[in-house]
Amino acid sequence: MVEGSAAPVAVVLAAGASQRLGRPKALVPVAGHSNLALQVQRLHRIGLQVVVVGREDVNLGTEGLPCVLVQNPEPEAGRTGSLQVGLAAFVDVPLEVLVCPVDRPGWNEAVVHALLARPGNAVVPATGGRGGHPLLLRGDVVRRVLRADRSTPLRDLTGARVQVEVDAPFLHLNLDRPEDLAHLVHLEAWLRDGEGP
Repeated sequence: MVEGSAAPVAVVLAAGASQRLGRPKALVPVAGHSNLALQVQRLHRIGLQVVVVGREDVNLGTEGLPCVLVQNPEPEAGRTGSLQVGLAAFVDVPLEVLVCPVDRPGWNEAVVHALLARPGNAVVPATGGRGGHPLLLRGDVVRRVLRADRSTPLRDLTGARVQVEVDAPFLHLNLDRPEDLAHLVHLEAWLRDGEGP
């Protein structure tokens, strides 16, 4: 168990089957690291405790990473179920949770800081008025997620989302199909220019 606190925490959702991509999205190489390692390291640098939710049949290579790995025994139930598994790893229910789907790597530390600075129970970054990830949940929304049926879509539990306009040109990058991997070289360049891997 990870000790919970009033401080923000992060849950990285990495239990998807990756059927369309054909390999685990968490293990895709990005900037000399696995996609998962890159995200965990960024979150850790910000000072967040990190829990990664995986699936039992995939080794995500978390050894040595500053995170706790928990397995979702029923990943088919969807993101809400995976988030519930991640939240259960904390001794106390966290009141501020950054939800990071592993297939959405197009954010940097500045995006997270912008989210944490904005009030609201469900806060998302946006570019051009279109919301993206990660998603910051607070207070009552976190409690609602914990009480929900695990198959309830997460978007049905958050209510209206506050959008924070950010400078993140790859915010909507979704590692879903093999052709999406072609965008990673540009994401890597952006991360190098802005903050390093």
